[in-house]
Amino acid sequence: MKKVIIFELKRAFHGIGMKISLLLGMMVCILDLSLFYFQYGAPNGMILIQAWIGTDYQFAYNSLFYVLMPILACLPYAGSYFTDIDSGYEKNICIRTSRLSFLIAKGIVVFVSAAFVVIFPLAVDFIAAAGLYPNHRPEKLYFLTAGIIDCNMFSRLFNQNPLLYAVLFILIDGMFAGLMGLMSVCVSKWVKSHFSAVMIPFVIYILTGVLLLNDNGYSLSVMEMINPAQRVLVRVYEMILLYVVIFFLSSFITWFWSRKRDII
Repeated sequence: MKKVIIFELKRAFHGIGMKISLLLGMMVCILDLSLFYFQYGAPNGMILIQAWIGTDYQFAYNSLFYVLMPILACLPYAGSYFTDIDSGYEKNICIRTSRLSFLIAKGIVVFVSAAFVVIFPLAVDFIAAAGLYPNHRPEKLYFLTAGIIDCNMFSRLFNQNPLLYAVLFILIDGMFAGLMGLMSVCVSKWVKSHFSAVMIPFVIYILTGVLLLNDNGYSLSVMEMINPAQRVLVRVYEMILLYVVIFFLSSFITWFWSRKRDII
């Protein structure tokens, strides 16, 4: 299985989808930091947690990045499972290794590639912002600081160590991106094109994000749940439960319909 994973990693990280996804993510982050810099200068009293795209809620680029996240995550390699089935590539691989090994390798590489294309732009943006603005604790009630209050997730970490808060959410977002990739693999049986395999997680993400969003300050909208700006109230256990459900449901469905499918 190790050889299969290495081969799949080469396919994922040398593909055009990886380059396009990284380019889109980096463009959004660069535009956000550039606009912040031209608006407020550096440092001019501004601090790192204000300038980082994850908690810079003043401009549209934060919302844009988190709206596009499933596309960024699925574009590099998540749709490859449909392509492998449709082209007959899966048959050639499964002659040389077991179907379970192939599925595990595919899942690992899809998860890693999806997580990478989200983590990398956020991390680069954070490092670039750190070169311009000092890492000080945010002043409470300051209008340019993200409104992370005591009832928000990781509020103490945000107020005492904003750097670790940003790193934590970068990892959280990367894990969610990986889960979106697994969801794309899961739906490959029922779609008719590579495009559909990539877009269905995005459609589900947007629909649930809109339908579960409300105006009373509390929401189960996934779109808002993973945003470090935390415009709505979310409980940690709800996020953990969501991640566990997506992972096991996607993995089980993929294996269940694949285990008896005739591929020869």
